[in-house]
Amino acid sequence: MTEEIREEKLAELEAVLFLQGEPLSRGKIAKILGVQAEELAELIRIFEERLEAADRGLALVSNESDVQLVTKPRFHEFVGQFVKEEFDEELSEASVETLSLVAYLGPITKIRIEYLRGVNSSFILRSLLLRGLIDRIPDPSEPHGYLYRASAATIRHLGIEKQQSLPDYEKFQQLKPAITEETP
Repeated sequence: MTEEIREEKLAELEAVLFLQGEPLSRGKIAKILGVQAEELAELIRIFEERLEAADRGLALVSNESDVQLVTKPRFHEFVGQFVKEEFDEELSEASVETLSLVAYLGPITKIRIEYLRGVNSSFILRSLLLRGLIDRIPDPSEPHGYLYRASAATIRHLGIEKQQSLPDYEKFQQLKPAITEETP
């Protein structure tokens, strides 16, 4: 791999990990980047070294199967203040929209949410998870995938006993097959 191609692949790796916001399998990353496992291992090593050497706020966490871009531990307190302030605020329109999709169509994949909203939803899903408004569960059809559903706390907060008691829930369930066919 030439220096120019390697730099391009490193930039692509950073972009994919940033957008994902959660662990991503090495196999999936290799497929996305169009590289072999050995080449990916080298790219991860270089990217990790660069993040460690630079005075940056991010770090790479990896094991034999997954890789994730995270905040460096020394910034946890600083970032924690930001997150606390964010939780004290009301939900944004985008958060309410995402929570509604999860409540009515869940369990639902991140990909389907993003397709329906037309934008990346990683940070909104993370915020809703941290607030305890949604749960992330393993997707039985995708080994490294997850599904999102409304949390028990959200159901309680809405004053209902179960998800099926949401207003017009049955109407949305009837639309679900059509939505499922249209989305990835």
